[in-house]
Amino acid sequence: MIFYFSGTGNSDWVARTLSRELNDRNIFFIPDILADDATFTVTDGEPVGFVFPVYAWGVPRFIEQFIRRVDIRNVGYLYFVCTCGDDTGLTRELFCKAASSRHWTVDLGYSITMPESYISLPGFDIDTLENEKRKKQEAVGRLHTIVSLIKEQKQGFDTIPGSMPWIKSRILRPLFNTFLLSPKPFKSLDACTGCGICAGSCPMHNITINNGRPTWGKECVGCLRCYHTCPHHALHYGRFTLNKGQYLFKGLNPKRSIDLD
Repeated sequence: MIFYFSGTGNSDWVARTLSRELNDRNIFFIPDILADDATFTVTDGEPVGFVFPVYAWGVPRFIEQFIRRVDIRNVGYLYFVCTCGDDTGLTRELFCKAASSRHWTVDLGYSITMPESYISLPGFDIDTLENEKRKKQEAVGRLHTIVSLIKEQKQGFDTIPGSMPWIKSRILRPLFNTFLLSPKPFKSLDACTGCGICAGSCPMHNITINNGRPTWGKECVGCLRCYHTCPHHALHYGRFTLNKGQYLFKGLNPKRSIDLD
C-alpha cells in the first residue's frame, strides 16, 4: 500500500515505479483522499509506504497532518521514500515523529536526489540540463536499491541530511511554513491567456479561473506546479520567480533503455 504526493512529477515517478516493481496496486494520491474518512486495512505482510517531496528540509506540513489522522489498520512494515533537490535536513526524524504519534514503527527511510523544482527564494533555481540528466540517471540505480530493500523488508535509513540540519529543519522550516506557504504572492502577468492549465494541474484543486485570470485559494501547499506548467511562463510568486526556469518530470533521455514512465 502506497500513499504519495507529487508536485512536479519527481515523487510521482518514484511512487509509480515502486507500485510496478513491488506489484503493489494499492496506490493512493494523498490529495484525492484528504477529505475522505475511508479506512485502509493492510493485509498481513503487506508493506506500507509513503512517498513525498521534501519541502523546506522536512515533511510537507499537510502530509504530517494526514499521517496523524488517516485510519490505516494493521500496519506492519513501514517505509518512506522522499525526493529532494539537495539535502533533506531532519526529514527522517520528522517523519518518524509523525508515525510514532500513531504508534507505528518506521522500518526504512531513503531519499532520492532529483532535479530541483523549488525556485521561490533568491539563490534557488532549477538545475542545468546537465545536472538534471545526471540526477535522473543516478536516481534509477538508487530506486532499484530501495526496491530490493523493501522486497526483503530490510531496515535502515539513508536520507542525506546535509550540513546544519537542525538549523534548517528547526529554525528555517517553521519560518518557511509560516511566511512562504501563503498563496497571496502568486500573480499572473499580461502574457496569461486564461487557458486554465494551471487550474487543471493543481494537485490541491486550489486554483480557479475568474474573468480570464487564475485565482488562488487557501489550500496552497507550495508545490509550484502551477508555475511550472504554465505554457506562457506567465505565473509568478511575487518577484522571486522572475527570470527563472521551469521544470516538470518527463523521464530520461529516450536513448536509454531504462523506463522511467
